[in-house]
Amino acid sequence: MSFQLSLMMGLAFGVLAALLAFVNIYEAYRRQQLPVARIWRESLRLALLAFAVFMASSVILG
Repeated sequence: MSFQLSLMMGLAFGVLAALLAFVNIYEAYRRQQLPVARIWRESLRLALLAFAVFMASSVILG
């Protein structure tokens, strides 16, 4: 598979994974009744981690 295709697939699935991770973590922390700023910070941190994992695996395995 070409490098450009690997990057495009990593980008597409990485964004999807980040969005789903953000929503999942946001809902889980919201039920714990934590401060809103902490909920956003943790959700964004884990969404970026999910994006990075998908991009890295796409580049490495692609």
